[in-house]
Amino acid sequence: MLQEQGKIASAVLVGHEDWLDFSTQSEVSYTPFGSARRYQPALGGLQLIRVDQMHYLKVVTQAEVNEYAQQVQFI
Repeated sequence: MLQEQGKIASAVLVGHEDWLDFSTQSEVSYTPFGSARRYQPALGGLQLIRVDQMHYLKVVTQAEVNEYAQQVQFI
């Protein structure tokens, strides 16, 4: 959908429950503290950012990541 709008995907925002599923299946270490975490696994170059919500999954642009980063502290 982003490509249809001429935008470039930069990251994926992932909620707690979805992050637990992902970290279990991919063996990425999970850390339970902090409101958001950045990871750069081999996922097409996209950042994975854990967000403070239960079920949430959204592909976003760098501008949206920057806007989100102003609202929360990345650890």
